[in-house]
Amino acid sequence: MDRCLCVSLSRGLTQPFSWQAGLGQVIAGWDQGVLGMNVGETRRIFIPANMGYGPSGFPAWGIPPNADLHFEIELLALQ
Repeated sequence: MDRCLCVSLSRGLTQPFSWQAGLGQVIAGWDQGVLGMNVGETRRIFIPANMGYGPSGFPAWGIPPNADLHFEIELLALQ
């Protein structure tokens, strides 16, 4: 593991972040990490770099290249 970045999506956002799982709209780790979740459930997920932002990182968010990630995701609704 090169680096680990710990981020909580539930903090600092004015609106919930939403996406349709399984369509590749977000990093693969988010798509797979939410599978099987129920509304109201909070899940902590570990995402290895190859399922996150990989060798490019995400400089705008301060995510360095090859960073492993930890997220806390709360499922607010299903549509």
